[in-house]
Amino acid sequence: MKATLKGRFDGDKATAATTLALPPAGDLRFKASATEATFTNGPSLNGLTLTLEKPGAFLVDVKPQNRDVRFQFMNSALVYDKRLSLTYTHSTSLATAVADAPPPPSRTALDCTLTVDPANKLTLSHALGSGGCRVKYSYAHGVDRLTTIEPVFDTKTNAWEFAVTRKFQGGDAVKGTYHASTKLLGLEWNKDSLAGGSFKVAASFDLSDQSKAPKLVAESTWNYEI
Repeated sequence: MKATLKGRFDGDKATAATTLALPPAGDLRFKASATEATFTNGPSLNGLTLTLEKPGAFLVDVKPQNRDVRFQFMNSALVYDKRLSLTYTHSTSLATAVADAPPPPSRTALDCTLTVDPANKLTLSHALGSGGCRVKYSYAHGVDRLTTIEPVFDTKTNAWEFAVTRKFQGGDAVKGTYHASTKLLGLEWNKDSLAGGSFKVAASFDLSDQSKAPKLVAESTWNYEI
């Protein structure tokens, strides 16, 4: 059994989450994830998520507390020697409808990724009913492909986003992002630990209001074999 413990510090707020993954049963994987809300006032269903998946084929997430369910189906095929990957995601609630209350919204999304070659990928993401889609191009530069450039365009808002990631030997990575519509600049540093975990420190800057202090987030993840 594998256990993952994640701690996050966001401003003056600290949160924690844990995930337990049972040994594989054939092609199937089962895991349970919980946040601090699950144990704050004694064991409860708050913040608990149960997941059943077959990697590369399907995934089902269930939140028992509010009976939210997320289905995800994945498939891929070769089209003219190019890998085309499709992911269909549907989220809904199985909770009993309350009288005189509107039913909880259902959300359906489709992601399509075309891998032109190991250095070039094109991804199209569309949420049904959104009236638009997100188009992302990913280019990994260099022989070792340590630098990745990812421009994103949202056709609904006509807004651009940019991300540049640089990986280094030893597991370190630095990432910068910029959202043109909100003028938010993000910087992130990730480091893998030899002990079986990772660390992340991120900062975001609101360039539309430079009087605001940067938002800082620190996160650590530890993996254990039980």
